[in-house]
Amino acid sequence: MINKLRLYGGLVLFLFVTGHLINLSMGLISIDAMNRGAKILLNPWHSPFGIILLTGAFSSHISIAIWSICKRRTLKMSINEKVQIILGLLAPLLLFGHVIGIRFSPGADDYIATYDTTIALLWVIFPWRGLIQAGAILVVWSHGCIGIDKWLNHYATYVKFKLFAVFLAGLVPTVAIAGYVAAGNHILQAAEQENWILDLFAKANLYPQMIDMANAREFKFQIGFVAFLLILFIAHTIRPFLGSRASKPRIFYSPGEKVIELIANATLLESIRAADVPHAPVCGGQGRCSTCRVRIGQGAGDLPPPTEKETNILSPAALAFSIRLACQLYPAKDLEVTAILKPGGGQRRFGINSKYQPAKERDVAFLFVDIRNSTALSEERLPFDVVYILNLFFAEMADALDETKGHYAQFNGDGLMAIYGMESGPIQGCEEAIEGAKTMFSKLVQLNERLKTELPAGLKIGIGIHAGDAVVGSMGPPDAPIISALGDNVNIAARLESLTKEYDVPLVISTTVAKRSGLVMDHIPVHTVLVKGRTRMVDINTISDPHLLTTHKPKRSVTNGNSQMQGLPLNRAI
Repeated sequence: MINKLRLYGGLVLFLFVTGHLINLSMGLISIDAMNRGAKILLNPWHSPFGIILLTGAFSSHISIAIWSICKRRTLKMSINEKVQIILGLLAPLLLFGHVIGIRFSPGADDYIATYDTTIALLWVIFPWRGLIQAGAILVVWSHGCIGIDKWLNHYATYVKFKLFAVFLAGLVPTVAIAGYVAAGNHILQAAEQENWILDLFAKANLYPQMIDMANAREFKFQIGFVAFLLILFIAHTIRPFLGSRASKPRIFYSPGEKVIELIANATLLESIRAADVPHAPVCGGQGRCSTCRVRIGQGAGDLPPPTEKETNILSPAALAFSIRLACQLYPAKDLEVTAILKPGGGQRRFGINSKYQPAKERDVAFLFVDIRNSTALSEERLPFDVVYILNLFFAEMADALDETKGHYAQFNGDGLMAIYGMESGPIQGCEEAIEGAKTMFSKLVQLNERLKTELPAGLKIGIGIHAGDAVVGSMGPPDAPIISALGDNVNIAARLESLTKEYDVPLVISTTVAKRSGLVMDHIPVHTVLVKGRTRMVDINTISDPHLLTTHKPKRSVTNGNSQMQGLPLNRAI
């Protein structure tokens, strides 16, 4: 409830700030346009309802934010959280004078506020304030955008349009500052006329003593707010030394077999962070994802029952296996925990070491792998949890490629394409592709064992392999090209992967790959199919257990794509 109140207060403030920035942008037209726009965008906020709504939103948002800081037992947090908190605390310092202004000064009842007088004060009388207000625009807007992004990042629809949202986030303050500068330059030119400023202030019923009182009030607020923040910081610093120096409860953390001192009245995640142990809270410890979850060993009986937030996120099966959210758990005694997701979710940049290669026709092998029922995986879990599972999956697939000399060439969300034989030639490339498929299935078994609590049914994949000529070379943006391939044989390999669903087998290969690899195919079914998008038939082998594939070919040593016989013939599992 508190987090929702903070969110709703922030949304009201963000709406208010957005209206201000849009109105500022009208300065590109004229100051009169800004005054007319204020009647639509800003005057509703000056009504009794608007004042109550805005005051309540500001009070609740800043109070809950400060309370959340006070509750923390450690100030160690992610960079994004630090930036958001710092910007949020800077906002009141920079905006107090602008928001309160001279409204509570004697004679303010007769004051007629317009953009003319406001900009004259900021650009002519107190030009340093004009710079501060420009900075305040960026501070407040950035704080709001970070909060909005953190909130909406859990929704798949937002993720699709995130690039457009980033564009808007940069466009709005840029145009607003441009309008602000244009209006300021207009006022500076008008102020060159003798007594123009005095006449402007007289018409607005604005007098020097009102301005002096407003400045004094702002200065007192800023001193008090800074003093409060210093006290808060000092309290956080000395808090650990105020408690008992007796032996404190500990956390026995795996992997790494680390021993962490448990911080009193802190969440498990806060204690882990305070010890500088990498953990995986994607949402920043707000209880909006399950990536910080841990498995509890000894000490589980001493823990408080799951909160409503935990039960809403974790399944009953997970809770039954002593899986808990580190950000929602407040342990008080010795505890043994094991992290389920490694920090970074196994993320890696495919193709980062790829060297530029000019496109040319090559005879190579193509492997396509795809996760089965990935839509159901997304529907049943939070988006961040799906991202972590996929990153773990792709990390294992990438390791399989590294071990079998495969080259990552394409990514499509829940699958990838790899190229084999670019250096070793078409014959050995097919052998390596078969080896790559078998390694992928082996690594999938290991991954499913790690995820058996989260995914009882486990992940399933389908792999299709074909070989032949295609145009292979560096493709994509100039700053980040990858080596990929185009051609009819690439499309066939992709179609073979899709046929694994039709034949209900994990692996489908073309007979071209089978012959080149020297596989023993005595009991492997052969089918002649019309592959979608082609007029000629293709012979394929459907393989229900890739681990049983063997070869009767001798081991090869390859130089510059040419095979040389080496050693005696042997049977080996590929």
